[in-house]
Amino acid sequence: MDNIEITVFDEINDYKEKIYFFNFRQWIFAIIIVGLVVPTYILLKDRIGDEITSYIVIAIAGVFGFIGFVKIHELPAEKILPYWARHYFFFAKPIHYMTDKEYEELHQKKNKKQSKTKTKNKKEKLSKAEIKELKAKQKQEKSLKKANKKNKKNKAEKPENNATETIEKNENSESELAEKLSKLTKEQRDVLFKLLER
Repeated sequence: MDNIEITVFDEINDYKEKIYFFNFRQWIFAIIIVGLVVPTYILLKDRIGDEITSYIVIAIAGVFGFIGFVKIHELPAEKILPYWARHYFFFAKPIHYMTDKEYEELHQKKNKKQSKTKTKNKKEKLSKAEIKELKAKQKQEKSLKKANKKNKKNKAEKPENNATETIEKNENSESELAEKLSKLTKEQRDVLFKLLER
C-alpha cells in the first residue's frame, strides 16, 4: 500500500493556498520583479555596460525578492524591517562595563556639575535682581538730591516769604478749628474736652 502523509500546520493562519508552487503574494512580487528587471536590463546594457547593469538588476531583484518571498520568524518583510531599523539604528548603543564604584563616582560627578550650574544660575539671577535694586536706589537718590537743591535755592531766594506763609497758615488753621468747634453741640464739646484732659 501507498503511504499517505497528511501535513498538519501549527496554526490555521499559516496555511496559504498555492497556485503553481507560489502563493498570491509571491506571484505579485514575481511579476513586479520581471516587470522591472527586464526593461532596466534592456535599457541600461547599451549605455552603461553588461557588468554594471547586471549588478543593478541583481540589486532590484534582491530587494523585491526579499520583500515578497522571505519570512523571518513567520513575519513578512514589512513587519520585520521596522524591528530591524529600531534595533540597529535607534537603540544600537554600545554597552560599557562599569564596577559599582565607577558608577557611583560617575553619578556623583554629574550631581556636582548639576548643583554647580544651579548655583551659578541662582547667582546670576540674584546679581541681576541686585543690579535692578541698585539702579532704583540710585535713581531715588538722584531725585532726592535734585529736590533738595531746589528747596535750598527756594529758601535762599525767599526767606521772608516763607516766614509770612507759615504765619498765615497757622492763622488759617486756628480759624478753621474755631469754626468747627462752634458747629459742635454741647454734648460733643464736653466729650472732646474730657478726651483732651486725659
